[in-house]
Amino acid sequence: MFRFHQGPPRAAVLDGGIGAGYAPARAWTQITRPAWLLVVFSVLFGTLTAILVPPLRGADEPAHFLRAYGLSRGEILSLDVDERGRKGILLPAALAADFTYFQQARYKIGTPGFTYGDVLTDFMRRYSAQPATGAPRPPVFVLYEGSEGYTPAAYLPYIAAAGLARLAGLDFLGTLYLMRFAGLAATTALVAYAITLVPALGWAFLFVAMLPASLYGRAIVSADGCTLGFTMLVLALSLAGASRAIPVHAAGKDAGLLQRMVWMTLCILSKPPQIVFALLEAMRVSLRELPRAWRSFGVVVLPGLILLPLWVIAVSGDAGTWRISDGSNLPAEQFDPLWKLGQMALNPLLFPQMLAATLNRDCLALWPQLIGVLGWGDTPLQPLAYPLLGAGLVASFVARLELDRATRMRIAAIGILTILAYVVSVYLVFFLAWSPIADGFIYGVQGRYFVVLLPVAAAVVAALIDRTPPPALMIWIATAGSILSAAATFEAVGRLDWGW
Repeated sequence: MFRFHQGPPRAAVLDGGIGAGYAPARAWTQITRPAWLLVVFSVLFGTLTAILVPPLRGADEPAHFLRAYGLSRGEILSLDVDERGRKGILLPAALAADFTYFQQARYKIGTPGFTYGDVLTDFMRRYSAQPATGAPRPPVFVLYEGSEGYTPAAYLPYIAAAGLARLAGLDFLGTLYLMRFAGLAATTALVAYAITLVPALGWAFLFVAMLPASLYGRAIVSADGCTLGFTMLVLALSLAGASRAIPVHAAGKDAGLLQRMVWMTLCILSKPPQIVFALLEAMRVSLRELPRAWRSFGVVVLPGLILLPLWVIAVSGDAGTWRISDGSNLPAEQFDPLWKLGQMALNPLLFPQMLAATLNRDCLALWPQLIGVLGWGDTPLQPLAYPLLGAGLVASFVARLELDRATRMRIAAIGILTILAYVVSVYLVFFLAWSPIADGFIYGVQGRYFVVLLPVAAAVVAALIDRTPPPALMIWIATAGSILSAAATFEAVGRLDWGW
């Protein structure tokens, strides 16, 4: 029987009836598997995207660059503050000057006649005019702007790249692009590994990973790429465990326990709302088996469930809310999570009412953002790209899991619960940290935050439908979707940033 951990039978995919001994047929079968296609498309289109996106033009890329750079120097907790208590980092003067130059350039987007071609021309002119040597300058304090509260989990490839860049003496641009390429390589490997664990959902994972929002997130310095990769791996391991029926009577008997614990912990620590993905571990066993599996379950999920609250306490829940509170003319308590928790205790309907009002206002805008509104939310794709990619995305979810009905229903139920819990968690975080209750709405939530739910949604749909799609059709859907996503991304970035 076809299982998650097994590939499709050799020569079962598009070999046109040619014998397995025919080398071109074997090669075609290999390269048309979703993991291989993911690597090819991600490396090719991701590299082009990383080059095409101007420095610090990605969503929150300045903040994530600073956080990763600080972590590479061992600054796990942000201790440097300015006179107002805002957290930041001391950068080498030359690095800070170049960082500030490109940081300020992004505010000129939308100015008539502005293109990044002029920005780079001016930068190179200024760079060539600098003296080769000069008196040492003191480091410059630069504000984190919201990334100070992130754990190192989502920055691991960027931390390594930043450390290597510093050892090599690279300047700002060299450091930034080395970090981009390292992140692209690492996140591509994570997704490819997840696909090999669940080939039945390989086309869905491929399509999700190649959406403009996902591709863009992997090609810049961002927490989104690793977060999606960790989530896919946790889901894949849970589904693979459900298909194999691994004995779970004792924690020590589960050969994959350590691997699951590591990926689950990294997944949970990536961002606070990720804590709900601990539920995915329950896909592995039925309710009847759960009393015997509690030790294994605890070993996998408890490290993340313990470490995340401890981290939040250590950083005081800091999310750079001064960016919102400054100039708002509102009392500071409106941005104090503890004060809001007290208000929720007094009025239990406060958060549900604000959540309902916000979803009613914003739900239609979240879908295109989920597919991809790039840059700082100011770079939409061409209108036709959204329905085409949306249709292809849904079509890629059709798959046969080759599981009994009870297991499929368990996967669907836990998946739906996880999706609902994640949506509530995201809005709760932004309610507590960003949104004054006087306005009646929750601010700051973007559709790209929900890309991590798409693999879970694919598992739910596949579990409920359980139909085998034509292999050739899925290959063409995934290939066409990947190419369309890349083309739409290139067009949007070229149009908005380069004036093409």
